[in-house]
Amino acid sequence: MELQLWGKEPPRPQSYYPLSRSRPSFFSRLLFSWVGEILNIGKKSKVSIDDCYELPEDESTENEKLTFYLSRHKLFKALFLANLKVVISAVLLGNVIALLDFSSPFFMKLLMAYLNTSDKPLSWGIYLAIIFSTITMLNPILTGKYEWIKLQIERRVRTSLSNIVYCKILKATSIPSGLGVNIIQVDVKKIDQSFRNFSNLISCPIQGFFSIFLIYMQVGDAVYAAIGVLTVCFTMNYFINKKVRKCSEQLMKIRDQRIDASSQMLTNIKMVKAYVWENFFKNNVDNIRKKELKELRFIMILSSVWIFFFWAIPSITVASVFLYYTLVMNMPLTSEKAFVSLATVTILQESLQDLPWLAAQLMGCLVSIKRIQGFLDIPDLESLPSSECIEIKNCTFAYKDKAVLHDINLNIKNGEFLAVIGPVGCGKSSLLASIMGELNILKGNICVTSEIAYAPSLDSWIQNDTLRNNILFGKPYVEKWYLKVIEACCLIQDINSLLNKDFTEIGERGINLSGGQKARICLARAVYADKDVYLLDDPLSSVDTFVAEHIMNKCFLKLLAKKTRVLVTHRLNILNKVDKIIVLENGKISKESSPEAFKISENLIVSQEPQIEEISSSQPKLIQDEEKETGKVDWKVIMDYFKFSGGFAALTLSLLMMLLYTIAKMSGDIILKQWSDNPDDIRFYLPIYLSLRVGGNIFIFFRAFFILAVLGINASRYIHTKLIEVFVRAPVNLFYDVTPIGRLLNRLSKDLNAIDEMVSKSLSSITNKAFQISSMVIMAAIYFPVISIALPVLFYLSLKIQRLYLGASRELTRLEAISMSPILNHFTETLSGLKIIRTFKQTENFHRKNSKLVDNNIRLLYSIAACKCWLMTNMELLSSSLLCLLYIAVIIFRDDVSLGMVGLALTYVGPLPLYVAYVVVDLSLNENTMISVERARQYMSIIQENPEELPTDKNLQNWPELPTIEFKEVKMKYRPSTQMILKGVNFYIEAGKRIGIVGRTGSGKSTIYLCLLRIVELFSGSILIDGVNIANIGLHKLRSAITLVPQDPLVFNGNFENNLDPCHTKSQKQIKNTLEEVNLSRYPIDYQIKENGSNLSAGERQLLSLGRAMLANTKIILFDEATAGIDQDSDMKIQELIKNRFERCTILTIAHRLGTVMESDLIIVMQDGIAAEIGSPQELLSKNSIFKDLSNKII
Repeated sequence: MELQLWGKEPPRPQSYYPLSRSRPSFFSRLLFSWVGEILNIGKKSKVSIDDCYELPEDESTENEKLTFYLSRHKLFKALFLANLKVVISAVLLGNVIALLDFSSPFFMKLLMAYLNTSDKPLSWGIYLAIIFSTITMLNPILTGKYEWIKLQIERRVRTSLSNIVYCKILKATSIPSGLGVNIIQVDVKKIDQSFRNFSNLISCPIQGFFSIFLIYMQVGDAVYAAIGVLTVCFTMNYFINKKVRKCSEQLMKIRDQRIDASSQMLTNIKMVKAYVWENFFKNNVDNIRKKELKELRFIMILSSVWIFFFWAIPSITVASVFLYYTLVMNMPLTSEKAFVSLATVTILQESLQDLPWLAAQLMGCLVSIKRIQGFLDIPDLESLPSSECIEIKNCTFAYKDKAVLHDINLNIKNGEFLAVIGPVGCGKSSLLASIMGELNILKGNICVTSEIAYAPSLDSWIQNDTLRNNILFGKPYVEKWYLKVIEACCLIQDINSLLNKDFTEIGERGINLSGGQKARICLARAVYADKDVYLLDDPLSSVDTFVAEHIMNKCFLKLLAKKTRVLVTHRLNILNKVDKIIVLENGKISKESSPEAFKISENLIVSQEPQIEEISSSQPKLIQDEEKETGKVDWKVIMDYFKFSGGFAALTLSLLMMLLYTIAKMSGDIILKQWSDNPDDIRFYLPIYLSLRVGGNIFIFFRAFFILAVLGINASRYIHTKLIEVFVRAPVNLFYDVTPIGRLLNRLSKDLNAIDEMVSKSLSSITNKAFQISSMVIMAAIYFPVISIALPVLFYLSLKIQRLYLGASRELTRLEAISMSPILNHFTETLSGLKIIRTFKQTENFHRKNSKLVDNNIRLLYSIAACKCWLMTNMELLSSSLLCLLYIAVIIFRDDVSLGMVGLALTYVGPLPLYVAYVVVDLSLNENTMISVERARQYMSIIQENPEELPTDKNLQNWPELPTIEFKEVKMKYRPSTQMILKGVNFYIEAGKRIGIVGRTGSGKSTIYLCLLRIVELFSGSILIDGVNIANIGLHKLRSAITLVPQDPLVFNGNFENNLDPCHTKSQKQIKNTLEEVNLSRYPIDYQIKENGSNLSAGERQLLSLGRAMLANTKIILFDEATAGIDQDSDMKIQELIKNRFERCTILTIAHRLGTVMESDLIIVMQDGIAAEIGSPQELLSKNSIFKDLSNKII
């Protein structure tokens, strides 16, 4: 058969042309005005990645500095050395800015001294105002540059860490998927954020030291009271830090478990629904989440205590200093000393209030570094010595620490065709893995050629790409060779049946392909690679005999005639065509001989009956693009967040606590003014001041507690619970078939982590700054009303700047969030296909693709950072101009104000510009963090399946009493835009009958069980079981009455007991008996099965699935070629077991091997979506029928 018509290749994405970045002028770089281009785009239209700036060379994944230093140092030190220049720049500039902050109390001292004397002219005061205004305007320019350097550190750390983590994945022996996802999504972010703020961690203590020094200059020995308070607080902080770090380590371990469990559930969702295990998996994830939230709540409570201490430190410090100064030293408290000390302590507060957050961030960073270091310490696979052939001398191979192959001696010559046979679980696939270098060598020597290709069957690995690209697998397209390969692998008919031919997009994990089609695409990929050695892991088990004969003759014996071939097979009728045969039993080679000398033993005979393979025709565009909201975050998102938190009670209480704190603080400062104006009334003012400033801090703890440990935790709990609920209830065909699992894991990892930790902290920061600004404005209006005239202008211009910033920023933030999904998809795809990627030596190509995806993400971060620095620089310049006006106003109106009023005005108005700037930044960042809530909320309203339970289910207690099945004009299509698969199927099955369903490619036979289980709902028609229309039955009731034994069984982490009976409805005795019946009694019921059953053979996984059916004890059984990967001795026993155990059951066998249905009571032959023939095997074989034609195609 010739290929009829090649599909049209989808248009390639055009090369993006980033915004022009000709070298900006000095002032443009200083004020970040070069960002205006992208801001204007955001103002007028949607920003796309094409509008983003190109990355500098030292910020791309091509930068190998970290890799270089990692070869000599541990991760923490290597990160510092790789970014040493920019880290030092940030530390130096941060400390310069920190020292400039102290010009404020110094200027206040000079100004108050000037106002207190009348011998200095007005010009002296104006000079003071000009000098300090210059310093004030310089500060935001330096701050903008400082922030840019910090964001540069963040990007570089993220890029380099993403690069080394992915490189490690390509080389490591074994990586749990949950650990890998959390490292990429959570740990890397924790580390890059901590490194970004490392300079703050240095400058905060330095500011604290200078604050103490300046206080000493004002009040002398009274500073020791401050030192004592700080010593006590920092000691307590040390123990809190220690506890937080321990809790953070535990929290990350639990998160790994949750992502593992979630990934396992979502990846196998079709089988989870078929087995009615939704509640089991959901409860499993929810229970892990409860543990996670318990740890998180405790951390948030500790954070609240932390916040209390560091907010209380300035108040307690000032109170203790004034108490010591007035009572112990017996000195009068003047306005100059009071307000200069207060201004200094305010700076101390600004530095210390960030310390809890910075310290918590550092603790999280150290935990994440420890986790990544442990990840990097996982042993790499050892490369095998190169040889012209395969030579194994007395080798014992192990999976992790468990030996699976013993004393293997094997020599395979160039061009030799070797067959490997043996019973289930004997180590056939492990032998191939050992040749590929995927197993550890405990003893012995092995030499292998470096040019190996590998073709799996039941564990087929398919990329989310076009069919052609799956075959090419990074190799250049050579048409002549490509056509030979697809013809030899019997793919031409399959390609012709697809709408867009070989440019048809294949869904994630090959979800729109049959098992046989996936196996042949994997085989074609191996053949196209044109290697020296071919390791073939039973590729003929998933195809019918006609296709198997074609592949054997055209591919193995002709196209690969000069290659070395190692074929694992259960088809003993082909052994006369190989050069050598080895038999494996119990992990050892029990026999090695030529085909002529080989004698087939009873327990090795396999079925030679023809198989009939099912594939599906797919649409060219299967995976839908990820949705992205546009414009500002809807207020409904914010309101919903508060609803998710349990209403507005927690928010109201936290606002009330903040209001009470603000009132206490303002009242205390007013008392201080009165006290400084009347220093002799110490006994009246001191106790009032102490009670207001010290006692008011208790409200800070409750504010933090209500926002972090109540509001935030409640919202996180609700969002996760709702997401898991909707994911479990989403339909397979309308949601999972078109949505990559990486997108869902992105919501459950990165977005949920932001909701857990960032949203509530952002709200806490905003409420804090909003109340402080309010208090500053009120105090300014009361004590210096002239300056309040400029405040509306300040707020108006601030709003204009924020709106311009948000237009671009929110779109860039959404794009950045979306850009993580392809990274995660590529990451999980790599984890599942490591064996093939390494064997085909495609690690460089996959690394290159990962680098491109990461660079796209970093490009977006680069543009976000540029916009943020523009915002901060311009906001602080605007706010600083207000402070300059205040200085001038104080000089001009010096005769109309008291020293206490000036001190109070400077104390409150002085920090106002900074707070206005940062509240705008916080509002913008909060909107950006709310995007995570928005993205989670998108999936809360996805389409859901029909109800799991219906009121009428109670009338079906003993249903089905007679398991009859009737199809009436059944029509079905997978999605509205796809073609009809079943086109009017009609048949009736009597109770207790054994039915074989057969048919050629694309006939629709595998769709039958999807309809019976209502995995896909009918387009029209009806299906009746025991006379009841299944459309009128709850999904759980229906699926509980049917047991599916699939070709690709679901095996998850846990022991045999949990895998066979996860709902724990059976006794251990029943489970042990079942294991014995399915020939798995060699395993104890508590034997731990690894992820995806990786420590079981393909045949053992199928036997485990059969054991589930025996324990389920339902009256309708669906077999989807459940014994395709096992030897004939086991197959014969199982067929006898099925016959006896399911004697009174209605059995439907979707057959790929005709031998499994020859003893059926009835055969249904599917063709072109209809039941073309129905009759007994003997009846159909006695006449010229489709079934007879299929049965005649035997090798």
